[in-house]
Amino acid sequence: MGSRINNHVSEFERDPISNKELIGYNMAALPGAFFGGFLGQIQAFYIKWLGLQPIFIIIGQVIYAIWNVVNDPIFGVLQDRTKTKEGRYIPWIKYCAPLFTISFILVFFPPSTWGPVVATTSQVTLFAWYLITQIVYDTFFTIVYLAHVALLPQMTMASRERTKVAAIYGFLALIGGIASGGLPLIFLQGAVDITKIRAFQIFVIVFGLLALIPWIFVVKWVKERQEYLPEENVPFFQAASAIFKLENEWNVPGISYVIYDGISVGILNILLSGLVFMIDWLLGQVAYNPDSSWTSYLYLLGPAIGGIAGVFVQLQIPKKRDIRTAIFIGLACQAAGFFLAFLGALPSKEAPAGVYSPPWNLSLLSIGLGIAFFGLVTDFLYHNPMRGDVIDYDEAVTGERSESVYAGVGCIFSKPMISFALIIVPIVMSAFGLDPPDPINPGDTGYKVVGTFPSALTGVSVATLLIPSILATIGLIAWYFYPLDRAKLEGIHEQLEEVHARKRKERLSDDGRSRFIK
Repeated sequence: MGSRINNHVSEFERDPISNKELIGYNMAALPGAFFGGFLGQIQAFYIKWLGLQPIFIIIGQVIYAIWNVVNDPIFGVLQDRTKTKEGRYIPWIKYCAPLFTISFILVFFPPSTWGPVVATTSQVTLFAWYLITQIVYDTFFTIVYLAHVALLPQMTMASRERTKVAAIYGFLALIGGIASGGLPLIFLQGAVDITKIRAFQIFVIVFGLLALIPWIFVVKWVKERQEYLPEENVPFFQAASAIFKLENEWNVPGISYVIYDGISVGILNILLSGLVFMIDWLLGQVAYNPDSSWTSYLYLLGPAIGGIAGVFVQLQIPKKRDIRTAIFIGLACQAAGFFLAFLGALPSKEAPAGVYSPPWNLSLLSIGLGIAFFGLVTDFLYHNPMRGDVIDYDEAVTGERSESVYAGVGCIFSKPMISFALIIVPIVMSAFGLDPPDPINPGDTGYKVVGTFPSALTGVSVATLLIPSILATIGLIAWYFYPLDRAKLEGIHEQLEEVHARKRKERLSDDGRSRFIK
């Protein structure tokens, strides 16, 4: 995808990122992955180890979820209104990354753990620490990662470069998640022990400090383009609403992006939430199955092969067509693949009610997951590059770039979808007669069949396979209306090539700094 203007290669066709910027930007995948591994066990830490009553956890999560949705648009607009010599986004990272690390550490250091033993404290005091530290943590998480996400669309205008960055970023996030995901379980299982708490807190500090290092490279090596700083800031509510409406017309690319963002986040979080259930119940590894065998893991070759093949094939699609087509194919494969897997995961008609029996067709389950994962990798490759295309479209219409607004306002659907994913899996399984694991014990799978075994197996299949298929189908229908195909983008790029040249001429002083910074 690209265009040529005056016989020279367009910046949208070739706009390489330096090795320093590539390394610096992608290293920031590690802090979020590190912190996510620890925060995933926060309920177990506060309920089991510190004695906070579950009702306070529920109240705290409701309040936290509300703030989690509200703060993204606010800081998105504020960041786009920032003007400094270092740019709009780098200063937010520079000054808030240390506070981000500190707030993460404080979540796991309530006053009751400051002494030689776990002190008895009031529920209100413990709840206040639990809630306030999480809100502060999420605030700085939002600030830092909104700014970081906003950097990519202006680091390079070339879609291929954006895709390369997104692929490396996803790989590093996976590595960071694996490195930190299992560590909390080592310390939080078994009887309450202040020694284990101390060891866990030491690891929290170590990972917190390690996670600060990548931000140093981001600040040092990633440079913003000063010509994109506007002379005048757009009014707050006008900026926040631009993702839905531009120049009194519906912003179809922006709306499509918001819907896709929420759908993709919902599918991924359902898969993560239900992963243990899928392996145990669909592959026969559950404790109720006396005939469980390691050979059932061979059926995971289907999604593994599908995912690997998806990377190679999906990378070729924009070369022939465009990102719109790649995402459309990805959603179609997810809708069809998860549905086929659901059909294969259902119990057989002859399955006994009182004992566990595996799904009726594990081969169909494996093939379906292979097709689904072939499509799922599309999101890791093209989610951020697609947002860059939408921001390019916005600039072509309005004359200005609003990277952080799109990153922030776009979360108004994806953040609720995270909460939806976390609650829908246990709710559906409970409705089919399978109680979810005990939230107090992170090492307890705690499956309790209160109905029939075929019903429980159906519940796992519905929660982890059918619902993702339905979400992918909804996303596919919505994505059909996304208008930025290859021809449309080439026209936008030709227009922006001239706009960017004019901005560099009019907005930059001789030293390359913006004329609008006092």
